[in-house]
Amino acid sequence: MTKPFLHSYSDYLNLIESSIFSGIKICEIGPSGHPSIKSSVIKERGLDYSIIDIETTYWDDYNPEVKKYNIDLQTDFDNRLEGQFDLVISQMVLEHIEYPENLHKGIYRLLKKGGSAIHLYANPYSLSAMMNKFLPESIGEFVLDTIKNRNLDKNHKYPAYYRWCFTPSNAAKKEFESIGYKVDNHIAYLGHNYFQSIPIMNMLEKLYSWKLSIVGFKLLSTLSLLHVRK
Repeated sequence: MTKPFLHSYSDYLNLIESSIFSGIKICEIGPSGHPSIKSSVIKERGLDYSIIDIETTYWDDYNPEVKKYNIDLQTDFDNRLEGQFDLVISQMVLEHIEYPENLHKGIYRLLKKGGSAIHLYANPYSLSAMMNKFLPESIGEFVLDTIKNRNLDKNHKYPAYYRWCFTPSNAAKKEFESIGYKVDNHIAYLGHNYFQSIPIMNMLEKLYSWKLSIVGFKLLSTLSLLHVRK
């Protein structure tokens, strides 16, 4: 399934919201100071929220109620967390994982029976991915900073590997099923918002992305949303 880029983040957040129930235990992988559910919402709704991250710089910014685990699931696992969570989520993390099969197996162990994982991640053949792969880092950062009008935090910029960053396919489904998951949904999103400050380029990009979505050309998609269940 393919959709325009503009639906990607709202679909991710709506899927998380639709998965929340009373007493749910949620774990987010690698939020690096930007949890998918805002800290104010975590506190207001009294959510049982944990994070697993190798980046600890922003930990003091989280609510005291948020449990924090400094674990790299690619190489380590805390047996106390086995089968503890109803929902595991990640946003723009999977493309930075060097050993993705290990990570997904670790997440599978975190989940309770019937629990689910929701991941929003970058795909390998989008404009930004190609810049990451083929341009020198200094040039790639300059281009992205210019067209997207953002400041890149160089102190916390992790390499992008794009391993297991599959677009929806039967082959991808089999890989996740080999771990034990059932794939509930897998969506590719076409387009980007890099040209939002350049009206004519933004209009042309939206037209181009719309055309790609009509023909369902997933290979050039920018993001994917994966929902799997244990």
